[in-house]
Amino acid sequence: MKVAIIGAGPAGIIASLTLTSKNVHVTILDEQHTIGGQIYRNLETISDKKVQSSYIDHANAKLLFKRVKKAVHQKLLTVISGASVWSLTKNKEVSWSIDGKSFCRKFDAVILATGAIERAMPLEGWTNPGVLTVGAAQILMKTAHYAPQDSVLVGSGPLFYLVACQMLEQGEPPKTLLETQSKLDIFKALFYLRPNLITTIYLLRGVLMLAKLKLAGVRRIKSVTDVRIKSGNREHIIQFVKGKKKRHIEAQNVFLHAGVHPNIQITQALGIKHDWNMQNYCWEPRTDKFGRTNLPNILIAGDGNKILGSDSAKISGEIAALKLLADNGFSVDETHILKQIKIKKQHLQFRKFLDVLYAPKEWHSCPPNDVIICRCEEVTAGEVREAITMGCLGPNQLKAFSRCGMGNCQGRYCGMTVMRLFSEMLGHTPEQTGYFRIRTPIRPVTISEIANFKILP
Repeated sequence: MKVAIIGAGPAGIIASLTLTSKNVHVTILDEQHTIGGQIYRNLETISDKKVQSSYIDHANAKLLFKRVKKAVHQKLLTVISGASVWSLTKNKEVSWSIDGKSFCRKFDAVILATGAIERAMPLEGWTNPGVLTVGAAQILMKTAHYAPQDSVLVGSGPLFYLVACQMLEQGEPPKTLLETQSKLDIFKALFYLRPNLITTIYLLRGVLMLAKLKLAGVRRIKSVTDVRIKSGNREHIIQFVKGKKKRHIEAQNVFLHAGVHPNIQITQALGIKHDWNMQNYCWEPRTDKFGRTNLPNILIAGDGNKILGSDSAKISGEIAALKLLADNGFSVDETHILKQIKIKKQHLQFRKFLDVLYAPKEWHSCPPNDVIICRCEEVTAGEVREAITMGCLGPNQLKAFSRCGMGNCQGRYCGMTVMRLFSEMLGHTPEQTGYFRIRTPIRPVTISEIANFKILP
């Protein structure tokens, strides 16, 4: 059996190692030039001294990397790095490009471990030079070993505080954290808090991060709304409302974060059914508890299915791989699978707490008319609303009105905002509104690459 795994983050790595342990031949494809996903990005090339400040659980990650190298040496695992996957068909043909050359190979099974996408936070000034996402700040620290100076972070969520701590540990603590969650969010979220080991571990991690920031004197301003950014001469003025008062702060760099959601481009293109998550305000591919989709031998693992974090991603990668083996006649320990599912449920319960606590806010989810929501085609929220008043019925028809969602990102970053605007204007539910219809090629690719791709055995 030949299995393709798309994504070399924690879920993809564990899934590949689980399969190769049964002598199954695995090909793992990833856009990065090193394995590890976002959480372990560039870990193999960074010095041990800098590892301490940038990576969670780096020691165990390096052990995983050693196991990957062993599987590669045994010729059970093929790692294809720098690969942009632009097509996956229902009969499991995978097409990808590397440096302008395209390849295609048919597999017996596919596990999608494509991870998460940072949610767009469209507000006035978010497209200005020097205004980036919190995830971009983390990439800078992990690849360029550069911690941005004189920075203000706007938003909320686990990654928000993690990156603030990583900046602190690299000697450039944030100037201020402008936090969008409120006391009301905390009270709502407490309803979903359940006592268990996973909850305790995550709460302790959160308390430790907040304690580090407090000891370092990092200023936190909570319950901020209506954030606007005015930029000029490499400086930014961040205007915001706290209570009923308008305030502002100056900084050289601004980083935004409104949480993350599953990367659903491939699953949408495949026609896999999706469900709307009301807590995290996002679409999630519909799977069973093992990660199986409605398409045979196509499974999903990790944050590409549900946002549960790297620890749960490893568990779901193992569950998906073991169930794939069982479905194809291999002997596996079904009791172990059920134990892992039980642990994953504890992660899921805590995630409900986080989703409610850090839910996206209406003031940036449905921004004012003059705010650009589609950066690729420079379409504003006002243009979308105007199209709706002219009779545009949904996100797909909007492409004909404005080209929104037709740029290089193909709706990855504007899709959720577009859907919220339609739901707001028409009074529809997300299920009634729907999402962009994603088609191959999933990634930008030249005609010559499509015409001349090499079919591999």
